[in-house]
Amino acid sequence: MKKSKKILALALVSAMALTACGGGEKAEETKAAETTAAAEATTAAAIEENKGEVGTADAAVEYEESAIIGYWFDLDTADPYGSTTAAQQFFTNFTFDTVTFNNPDTGEIEPRLAKEWKDVNGDGLVWDFTLQEGVKFHNGNDFTAEDVKFTWEYTASSAGNVIRTNTSAGYVESIEAVDDLTVRFNLTTPMFDWPSYMETKMYDKESFDAMDPTEAGVIGTGPYKYDKSLHVSGVEFVAVRNEDYWQGLDNYPTKNIVFKVLLDDDTRVAALQSGDVDMIFNVTASYYDILKGDSNVEILTRGGANSYYMGFNHRKSDMADLEVRKALAMAINREDIEAISFNNGVGGKANYNFCVESGAGYAAVEPIGYDPDAAMAKLKELGKENMSLVLGHTSSTKAIAEVIQANMMLINVDVELRQVDASNWTAFKKADEYDLFTDYCAYQGALLYNFNRFFQSAGSSNMFGYASDEYDAKEQEVLTAGSYEAMVEKFGELQQLVADILPVVPVASGNQIAAMKPDVEGITLAPSTNYMNFSTIRIPKRQ
Repeated sequence: MKKSKKILALALVSAMALTACGGGEKAEETKAAETTAAAEATTAAAIEENKGEVGTADAAVEYEESAIIGYWFDLDTADPYGSTTAAQQFFTNFTFDTVTFNNPDTGEIEPRLAKEWKDVNGDGLVWDFTLQEGVKFHNGNDFTAEDVKFTWEYTASSAGNVIRTNTSAGYVESIEAVDDLTVRFNLTTPMFDWPSYMETKMYDKESFDAMDPTEAGVIGTGPYKYDKSLHVSGVEFVAVRNEDYWQGLDNYPTKNIVFKVLLDDDTRVAALQSGDVDMIFNVTASYYDILKGDSNVEILTRGGANSYYMGFNHRKSDMADLEVRKALAMAINREDIEAISFNNGVGGKANYNFCVESGAGYAAVEPIGYDPDAAMAKLKELGKENMSLVLGHTSSTKAIAEVIQANMMLINVDVELRQVDASNWTAFKKADEYDLFTDYCAYQGALLYNFNRFFQSAGSSNMFGYASDEYDAKEQEVLTAGSYEAMVEKFGELQQLVADILPVVPVASGNQIAAMKPDVEGITLAPSTNYMNFSTIRIPKRQ
């Protein structure tokens, strides 16, 4: 029964399916097995952490003044807290430095604007950060402890130009500028991983004292700066090299990094192949084989930190029922999603845990497995057979939504797909016009960062109405564990709890794929778009 249902599910999304029409059942199974084997071999080679490397610019080499990157959105703001878009987060990686950096390759917290830190009393409640000397903002102002204090206090709420609030500020009781280069955080609860929360971009307090917030908010300390005069809406935006960068320019030979706004995959791929852009990233699995066969293109891949999931609108009584959620979870075939939506793992892999494998403190969990027969039986027992549901999605998760729709059809649940424009997505998730939705988030950094913002009742990303005393109590156990090692252990228990009570259903983990001209240097991929930083991109002078 399960085997035939899987074949049917694949056929229901035939535009993407791997099984063939005709030839008999045996021929179909043989061809499917051969296709799967070939795809797995391709995947194994593709995801061999070919993520590129930054390296060091050669002082004897003359480099092109500009590099052009094809990007799929326009920049709405160059203020790191001025919106919640990926474009804003990505672009400000070029223009702002962070206090610390969570290295996804080593799992270590590394110094950036802070050169060292200390748990003052050994109880996780008081943390001192010693800042780097000689750091300058783009306008020449010195970076000091007052800037750190101001940024955290200003972004703790939606003040001025702030939209993307610093939700971690809720853990802070007070901040002290001990001296120009020492800032102290007094916390409300022990946080033994607090340095990981300091991966924050810093404002210049003096600029906010003297200027309009929308102008002050784009001034950072990074190797590049934003030039509003070079931003042509809907066409391109530019990162211009900061000639007075505090770490020097040895590794930043490119003067202008130009982002061409190319809204769809076809256009971006064509622009790369024609030579109109030097690089594109977030390449979808469907284009992987096309570009891999192009001798004028180099492909980079790495395991990603994007956790894809199906969410529930918990404001709806049926979706707030754990037993209904379990039944719907049992209908989802993650292998279908991996095979169809992600080309057998080239762009993603099946996952059962909201914390992806590259995330800090990841622990394996016991999943609710794929069992459509049990799903139908449970829905019948609950008196919920033949349900009709609305599933919201954006263009980026459309393929996943289509597989879920097909999977649900096999348990006699009718799912209407409703595509929502990305600009309206936040408002949509706060509304009652849907039952299910598909989305993703980037997992990196502090242990609880994604969990508390998605699953706490007041979490900034909990727009779907989830609330659970059991969850809140278990998260508090993590926070009060007594040491970082004990936090990790308790966090593993929390991951299992989330897998059991299903506030959302994890369905896949995304991988990262980028493509570029062969002469492009200085690129390494991060696990997620929000952490991509190509500020070291360079191209030896072309003839």
